[in-house]
Amino acid sequence: MGVDQGSAGTADRAPKRRLPTGIARGSIIGDARLETLYRYWLERCGGRAMPRRADIDPVAIPAAIWPHVMILEVVREGTKIRFRYRRAGAVFWRVDGAEPTGRFIEDVLPATAGYLDYVVAIYTEMTEAARPMYSENYFTRDGQSVPMRTRRVSLPLSNDGVAVDTILAGHVFEYPRERDPAFPTVDGLCEAVRVYLDETAVI
Repeated sequence: MGVDQGSAGTADRAPKRRLPTGIARGSIIGDARLETLYRYWLERCGGRAMPRRADIDPVAIPAAIWPHVMILEVVREGTKIRFRYRRAGAVFWRVDGAEPTGRFIEDVLPATAGYLDYVVAIYTEMTEAARPMYSENYFTRDGQSVPMRTRRVSLPLSNDGVAVDTILAGHVFEYPRERDPAFPTVDGLCEAVRVYLDETAVI
């Protein structure tokens, strides 16, 4: 199981390593909005390994969740995989007011403390595995003694049922102060949970 039992839910004991990817049911998701998004994705699978992009109806996603949702296009350039924003909820761009639609992820996310590499690695792993994932990480920032946590679900979409061509993702940023920006200048990043989501998993 890719969960740090000594630190999950305990901000001041966040892990200092990347975890191996475990397997868990959706009940592990630590936020009701993200679990709702995952359950919607499961419903839209309709017995397939993953739904198509056209199966996702924005109207069916509750309004409270929509600001936390992004849609990423998977762009394959030879052996390299890149990710381009096709839709980004308000929590992803409120810090500078620059809507990222149409831009690649490496042109938007900060590289500080390995954050960009960490997020790209999650999306790349999920794309190659073609399996839904849930992950949590903590941020620390200069002048703040309490780390900031991000929870995310990364859900594959595929038009041919084999190759992932789109990602439906949900992020929730849990910060000590309500008005902290979504993309702070971080000086530390620690992973707490990394699992594939599988409702047939034996608990």
